[in-house]
Amino acid sequence: MRNPNRASLAPDQAKALAILLVVFGHVLRGLERGNLIAYDGVWRTVDWAIYLFHMPLFFYLSGLFFAQTVRKAGYLGMLRRNLVVLVGPLVVWSYIQVGMQYVFSGSSNLKVGLDDVLSAPFPPAQQFWFLGVLFVAMAVAGALPALGASRRAVAAAFVAAMAARIGLDDWIKTAFESGPYWFLVGQFLWHFPFLLLGMLCGNDAMDRGGAHPLVFVAAFAVAMLAALPAAPETPPLLAVVTAALVLLFYKAFMEAAARQPESPGRFGRALAFVGANSMIIFLSHVIFGAGMRALLVRLGVTDPGVHLVLGTAAGMILPLFLVPVGLAVERRAALLARVALPVRAGRSAA
Repeated sequence: MRNPNRASLAPDQAKALAILLVVFGHVLRGLERGNLIAYDGVWRTVDWAIYLFHMPLFFYLSGLFFAQTVRKAGYLGMLRRNLVVLVGPLVVWSYIQVGMQYVFSGSSNLKVGLDDVLSAPFPPAQQFWFLGVLFVAMAVAGALPALGASRRAVAAAFVAAMAARIGLDDWIKTAFESGPYWFLVGQFLWHFPFLLLGMLCGNDAMDRGGAHPLVFVAAFAVAMLAALPAAPETPPLLAVVTAALVLLFYKAFMEAAARQPESPGRFGRALAFVGANSMIIFLSHVIFGAGMRALLVRLGVTDPGVHLVLGTAAGMILPLFLVPVGLAVERRAALLARVALPVRAGRSAA
């Protein structure tokens, strides 16, 4: 028998893993741009392993509850909600991050001018492309549940989107290098199938028929392997590593959600809390990670291992100190909190 309390924490626990990979990946690339790590050998392989699947995983997880949201709020209600929870933070934190990069340009890997600050949110750049692309992807995918599409229709849309991703592989790679707007188009085509797959494997499907939870991550793993032709330069070993990481993530988190005991345990609750606040970590981790890198360099520390550990820790932990601030703001100005400090105390078991 599946424990509803455990199952309700599983998506947030998975988000905790995904955001850890995001933070680690950005810290690693920051060290590469700062010439503290050479982009070859093992570091190139690690970089590929992370970037192959950590953002598809976020799109997949974003789709799990999406159809339910559209049915509950309606299509226009979903768009209004996403303007607040996706576009709002994109605008606010783009200005904050690019503004800080401008002010502290001497310590930043990216050199930005005043015009970059003024136009920071549009088109979405740096890590904020994810929020812009996710908004558009949900606007497109939301038409399916809004029109009462069957699961077969969603499955057909997923197959078509995955075929387009694989078939347009060369064009997508060209789009990535063809300017900021074409970059966003490429990211949409690259990740849209995984949002549809999340809808297909969403919480309604998880609750139907008592299916084993491993079925739902197996679908993600198969989709990832199917998409590997989009990265033909990836070493075969990396494909195996990627699949193993995906299956390990599911065995550790989602399969555990199907079991007793009643309590998820202290570690499980802490992991879910991190995942529940993955948005504020995503929005601010570059600032904290870059700040840690600049501090260590100023102190004369150049060891890559120290930078990776402390930079990742700073990017994961320091944003969580904004949670009580965001909760306090929410009590007085809920809309401001959702736009500027999107935090959560946790996910209800319902």
